[in-house]
Amino acid sequence: MKFKINSFRAWAKRQDGAVTVEFVVIVPFLLSLFFASVDVGVSMLRQVMLDRATDLAVREVRLGRVPNDGSVTMAQLICERTMLLPDCINNIAVEMQPIDTSTFAGLTPTVQCVNRELNLTPSVAFSVGSGGSAQELMLIRTCVAAEPFIRLTGFFTAMPINEDGEYVVVSRGVFVNEPA
Repeated sequence: MKFKINSFRAWAKRQDGAVTVEFVVIVPFLLSLFFASVDVGVSMLRQVMLDRATDLAVREVRLGRVPNDGSVTMAQLICERTMLLPDCINNIAVEMQPIDTSTFAGLTPTVQCVNRELNLTPSVAFSVGSGGSAQELMLIRTCVAAEPFIRLTGFFTAMPINEDGEYVVVSRGVFVNEPA
């Protein structure tokens, strides 16, 4: 009996697995932090590229370099000028609406996005130079749904995530729609 107690004490005092326990506790946390930072970096790149592509597309419209026959859409103009947005043309929703400058009415707080579960793509008709007034102020909102790298990142960063578990990348801008 004394032998069993002494062997148990010797076993309890051993230091053989101490480093392994620390490794098992700390490494998953560090790896999740690393992957979350990579995912946040990629999502910020997507945001910047969407903003830049929207600005370039609006510039093309303002300069009149877009055919007025409706053969080219704003979604196509934006998707041609961006990268890091997988399957952009099927995941993008572009909303444009005139703003009444006397009351600033007509702005809805929610952004319309593509809902793949319902197979819904919101559309807003727009033609270059269609404004009735000399200089019509237009609001453009672009929404793209993109898959995250890992699913925990949205929890850590409070990024907007839709019901399908995808990031919602939104770009907003204002420009003057001048008559043709």
